[in-house]
Amino acid sequence: MIRLLLTLLLAATNAAAQVDGPVQAESGGLPVILTAPHGGLEDLPGCSERSPAGVRFVNRPDINTDRLTRAIADELRRLTGKSPYLVIARFHRKYIDANRRAEEAYGDPGCAAAYEAYHAAVRSHVAELRAKFPHAMLFDIHGQTVFRDAILRGTRYGSTVQALLARAGAPAITGPDSVFGRFAAMGYAILPGNNAAPTERIEAKNYAGGHTVDLYGSHREQGIDAMQLEFGRDLRNGPRLEQTAKDSAQAIAAFYERFLR
Repeated sequence: MIRLLLTLLLAATNAAAQVDGPVQAESGGLPVILTAPHGGLEDLPGCSERSPAGVRFVNRPDINTDRLTRAIADELRRLTGKSPYLVIARFHRKYIDANRRAEEAYGDPGCAAAYEAYHAAVRSHVAELRAKFPHAMLFDIHGQTVFRDAILRGTRYGSTVQALLARAGAPAITGPDSVFGRFAAMGYAILPGNNAAPTERIEAKNYAGGHTVDLYGSHREQGIDAMQLEFGRDLRNGPRLEQTAKDSAQAIAAFYERFLR
């Protein structure tokens, strides 16, 4: 009997270690989802690399956004005693761009399972949060190199946070307890500035919100509020990454206390 129990325990441990595959997905206790579609560096057996196909084509990873997302999650747990929900693509962007529609995300049918695994995890988390909490928020974590020392907001000009704006107004996006209000108070350069209305069409070109926030945002019947965060290269390199993660977690925790409880 003891031998059987040890065998079952070992099997369960090995299964748990392999459960993530090409996607790291974790449930949590906060009404917050962190997603990171572009930070992975792993090869994807059975999936050929993408090639340009008439869309804005990028096959480079958003370097360290997987590490940044994980670090934000860890700091949120330290600050609040609860973990956010998490979905991180482990696969390299040269195989799949998980922030695009399937017909644009990959070219090889062998990539479909990993792409669907990523979005199935996000869908599952969104559905769970809708069932458990009155309000929830998805933060889609990205990296950009155009504004190297800045953080950019993407909500498709307020549409993906439609429910949040309806119940809490502009202060939830640009006020002192908003995520970008906290970033500004910490001294970060932010785009657009908090002096503009959230629905003004001034979010930076190519960074106004991609497929993820569009697919899961609160303008969709089964969605939740969703915001894209684009971190400049200098904020996610070397020792800056740890500080960026701590500051981001503090900003999200303050937003949670004010707008999600």
